[in-house]
Amino acid sequence: MNPKCPACGAGSWKVGFSQSKRRVYKCSSCGKKFNERAGTPFHGLHFPDGDALMGAILYAKYPLSSYDVAEIMGFNGVEVSHATICGWQPRFARYIRTIAKKYKIKFSRVWHVDEKFVPHKRVPSKRKRRGKRKWLYQISIVDSKGKVIASYLAPERSTKAIRKALKRAKVEAKFSPDIVVTDDYPAYKRGVKVLGRRTKHVTAHFEGKFIPYGKGVLLLSNNRIERYHSEIAPKIRSMRGVKNRRKGDSFFQFYRCVHNFLRRDTLPALLSKFKIKPTWNGLAKLFYP
Repeated sequence: MNPKCPACGAGSWKVGFSQSKRRVYKCSSCGKKFNERAGTPFHGLHFPDGDALMGAILYAKYPLSSYDVAEIMGFNGVEVSHATICGWQPRFARYIRTIAKKYKIKFSRVWHVDEKFVPHKRVPSKRKRRGKRKWLYQISIVDSKGKVIASYLAPERSTKAIRKALKRAKVEAKFSPDIVVTDDYPAYKRGVKVLGRRTKHVTAHFEGKFIPYGKGVLLLSNNRIERYHSEIAPKIRSMRGVKNRRKGDSFFQFYRCVHNFLRRDTLPALLSKFKIKPTWNGLAKLFYP
């Protein structure tokens, strides 16, 4: 079956091949010509699908610089520059929702919320020669199974930022949790109200607290989300902080999805549902409509 036009959604027919030997189609309505990669993050790339996806995930998931990823791919026979590696991650971040729509991740009803300091940029200072370091705040919401529901790279540590992060989580999960676990920062007490009155707010940091839930008792602490933040800390160091807040927020959205899908309890089910092979070229098929 021929693909539909990415511009108007009408049918198409085959008209030949491009210089890169890819099948070219022509829209039966608007006359637009496009190839099989149209509407995917691979459109316009001169690299195979699997190689581009491998480079983007290696850079996003592991504490590697773009130079390190380019060197690793060179060992596998793929010659690519570090600048190209940097451009792949934003490209895939725009299409990661395609996979989320195909495969819905089930989140638990116990959420953990915390923030992490992220170096931003330096501003002029009379006291310090290199200037004063400015910080951003990565607010993460993780469920009791370690899956990241949502994240928000906030310009400030405030109730407004916490509310925005929790609203993202509520939209992503499509429900409000039964329990939210945070530390004793006062803004959380005001921010969790956006989830509704049925959500119980529990204050616990490293020490565990026994909380009645259902027919049993839960031992709750924020060690789970601290473990996730310790996972992203080496990556933040390898990037030397975040230069642009909007792009940084997009990066952590992509990191969140990579963390959720490339898990031992998620990836086998994902591959089985769509009947794809556990290879980079197989995973690349998830980005096609």
